[in-house]
Amino acid sequence: MTKIKFIETTLQRGRVKLLQPEKGFHASLDTVFLAAAPIVKSGEKILDAGCGIGSAGLCLVLRQSDIHLTGIDIQQELIDLAHHNAQLNNVADHCRFFCADIQNEKIIEDNFFDHVIINPPYLKDNHHTPSPNKIKALAHGEKADLNMWIKYAHKKLKQGKTLTLIHRADRLDEIITILIQRRWFGSLSIYPLFPRHGDEAKRVIIQARKERYKPLRLMQGMIIHNENGSYTAAAKNILEKSGTLE
Repeated sequence: MTKIKFIETTLQRGRVKLLQPEKGFHASLDTVFLAAAPIVKSGEKILDAGCGIGSAGLCLVLRQSDIHLTGIDIQQELIDLAHHNAQLNNVADHCRFFCADIQNEKIIEDNFFDHVIINPPYLKDNHHTPSPNKIKALAHGEKADLNMWIKYAHKKLKQGKTLTLIHRADRLDEIITILIQRRWFGSLSIYPLFPRHGDEAKRVIIQARKERYKPLRLMQGMIIHNENGSYTAAAKNILEKSGTLE
């Protein structure tokens, strides 16, 4: 077990139990919204690239218990916690986690997965001041750029299967360009997340299929908070009841 200090937390009203580093990157709303996007079926194989402590993948496994989760992250301390979290939620027999860098990983099978989910670092390298906390710095700042993350997902997915990622809305144009420029992906669905009614979207969830090319769909999206700061009914369905986006 990792020697870093950790705290005990939960997601989805206690449905998902997590140990997280006391200091550093923590699972957030983005984690749960990402997990709510893929429509997974019995027996399917899911890869969580940049899995951290396993939170997004575990949300998926606890929603659809007979799927198979693989996670990869560059930080061994977080992979140690991911293993422990799978045991804590009694789903360890459905999960495996590896410490590796996606830029040179040769452990995980290619052309193998039905879904890849990614919550990549949001900040470009050399475009921000890194956190002094190592875990947080690696989680927030790009070591591998978006092109590398998307190329990795393409390599790991079966033909026609689905990539889902969450990112900052102001980088949507960059993401779309990477997805389609080499025809790695098509059939895009864009799902904006709005903090409140009338606000600009701060996050977007993008889904795409490996080498499938239907026209792009711009979805209605979701408003997360009411004017009084409480969660909207749609957001509560996901954050508290393990609901899905569609």
